[in-house]
Amino acid sequence: MQTTIRNRAAALGIASIAGLAGIGLASGPALAASTSETAAADVKPQSVHYPSDATEYADQLVIAWGQGNTERVEAFASQDAAAELADHGDENATRWKHTGGEGAAGTTYVDYENTVTGEKLSVGVSNQALENGDEWGAPNAVHKVQFAD
Repeated sequence: MQTTIRNRAAALGIASIAGLAGIGLASGPALAASTSETAAADVKPQSVHYPSDATEYADQLVIAWGQGNTERVEAFASQDAAAELADHGDENATRWKHTGGEGAAGTTYVDYENTVTGEKLSVGVSNQALENGDEWGAPNAVHKVQFAD
């Protein structure tokens, strides 16, 4: 009787060890996958794609400004243009309507009107910057913003 108990205990012990080993093997690759996923998450992908169309480029800047997204504004605009937007403030910044645009001397000027205040905004986008952008486009192509009543 003692031998049977010992044999069953030994078999149970071996099964337990095999089961734990199986869990260890099963969790090994899963842990490796989650570790590589974590490492991949630590790598920052290109977060801004810049449009190659001047109107769309200006629209993206105005949207970012309206949302208070300073980082994105600074990615789309030169330091002077970003500072001009920041100095103006963003009250009613979500109320800009695209009204037209025109090109002159290597710049496309995209015009907006504030639907609340009637104020006008002209955004100057460098055509050369757009043409020379890489597969992600060109940062800081907006080199001028001008407000008028």
